[in-house]
Formats: sequence, C-alpha cells, structure tokens
Amino acid sequence: MVAATRFENVQALRGIAALMVCIFHLAGHTDGTHSLIPASDPVLRFSSYGPTGVFVFFVISGFIIPYSMHKSGYVLKDFFIFFKKRLWRLHPPYILTLLLTIALVVFNNATGKSNEDVSAIRVLSHLFYTTKIFNLEWFNPIFWTLAIEIQYYLLLALAFSLFNGEQAWQRASFVVLVLTSTYVFKDDRFITFYIGPFVLGFSLYYLIIKKINLLECSIYAILGSLNIYYFVGSHWFIASAFALFFILYVIKTPTFLNKLGEISYSLYLTHPLFGGLFIYLLLPYNSNIWSGYAILAGAIIFSIITSQLFYRLIERRSIEWSRNF
Repeated sequence: MVAATRFENVQALRGIAALMVCIFHLAGHTDGTHSLIPASDPVLRFSSYGPTGVFVFFVISGFIIPYSMHKSGYVLKDFFIFFKKRLWRLHPPYILTLLLTIALVVFNNATGKSNEDVSAIRVLSHLFYTTKIFNLEWFNPIFWTLAIEIQYYLLLALAFSLFNGEQAWQRASFVVLVLTSTYVFKDDRFITFYIGPFVLGFSLYYLIIKKINLLECSIYAILGSLNIYYFVGSHWFIASAFALFFILYVIKTPTFLNKLGEISYSLYLTHPLFGGLFIYLLLPYNSNIWSGYAILAGAIIFSIITSQLFYRLIERRSIEWSRNF
C-alpha cells in the first residue's frame, strides 16, 4: 500500500488521465466533412473510453485536496486563503487557454468557417465557471470539468469541519448527504451529478490518514461506486476504481508518466488547440488508415511538446504564485 506521506504515483496517474482525454479528442477529430480515423476503426472505438479519464482526475481531487487541507490545518477562517490558492493554481493557465480559444473562434467567424456566439455574457460566464449554469455553451467543451472542480472546492471548504470530523457520524453524515444529493438534484451542471468519484477519493483520504478502518473505507467506496454505476455507467465506474487501486497499490511508476503528470493540466487545457491545429493542417493529406494513424501519433507528440512549453512559461509560474499565499 502507498505510504501516507508520499504520492508520486498520483502524478503518474494524472499523466494517464490527461493522455486518455487527449487521445479521445484527437482521434475523433473531424472538419465536418472528413474524419481523421473512420468511425468503424478499432483505435477510434478504443479511444472512445478516453473521457473516463475525467473521473480519474475527480478521484485524485477527492483524495489530494482534503489531504492537503488536513496537513495545513485548514479551518473555516482560512476559506479565502484556500480559495485564492486554488484559483491562482488553476486560473492563469485557464484564462490564457480561454483567450486563445476565443481568438480562434473570432478568426473562424471572420473567415466564414463558423458563426459562433462571442457575446459578453458568454465570455463572462467562462471567467466565473458558470457557463452551463446559465445554459450557455463552453467555448471548449473540456472546460466543464474545471467548473465541477471549483464547485468541489466550495463544498469542501465550507463543510470541512463536518467532512473531517473526528466522530464517525460526522463523516458518515457528510458522505450520505452528498450521495443523496445526486438523487434529489440530478443535474449534470453541478457537482451533485458527479459526486461518486470524489467519494472514492474521500474514502482513500480517510484511510490514509488513519481516520477510519478498512471496513468503513470499503463502505464509502462501495456507495460511491454504486452512485457512479447507476448515474453515469460501468466504464466510468471502472476508471474510478482503477484510480483508487492505482493510488493504493502502484508504488513505482515510469519516469515518462511522472513527467507527463507534471504537465497534465497544461496538456489537458491545450491539446484541443495545438493537437487540433496539427491535425487540421495535415488532414488534407490523410489518404488512408495508416496516414491517419501517423497524423494522430504526430498530434499527440506535438500536444505533449507544446504543453511542456506551456507548463514552463505559464503553469509553473501559476504554481509559484499559488504557493505565496
């Protein structure tokens, strides 16, 4: 089982999750007329499981965020400091990606390739992660997960004393309340719909800090798993369970995955832009399945290279600013 104070394997798991999402989006690339890979191709069918990487991220957050709050001695009066740290960690890379995406939309509108809404209310909703709440569309569909993460931070920061209570009834009450919320408020714009993988992360957090025994951990994990299976589906449950067991039992991970995990947020944000651009430029030369595979491989490599640059220039500074609080 993983040691209680070191979680290098979590970094590798982030890399796996980001790569899953990246392959899904790039393999399914189409210009509306031509597709990179035919719909019947087994590679494309396999890549269709890529979105489940999002639930891997949610399990990680369910575990790592409360763990860091616990280690720092978080109490409610630290709410604004905590939230500033999280926003400085996420916001600058996100804002730059958002601006690049909007610039691309404006360019496509100007050249007649699209006619997409670029209204002030839509842009502002992105700044506050409330786009779907106002029934608007994200400029880039991947942004929806950041909105769920922000809601998760709010939930945990406001209810941490109950969540992290010393009494079993406090912890059980919190877990039961959040799981019940899915039934009461079944709306995929809110964290209530996606609470299952976070609960799996909770259960692991409780176990690692020795707040609960294996039996209580198993009960919470089973309840969270049933929530995922019932509301989202079996593939998402499998991905979440994989994340849980990976954190618990995989100790040594390849250096490549550790490095990929380091830039996973940058890769997640930028692969539709840079990988998509790579495919867009080469798609006219796609003449058969093998050229499609070659373009896909090139797009993945190009996405990793550009995300590494993005990490060094933007995200790493964002991490440093966050640590200043």
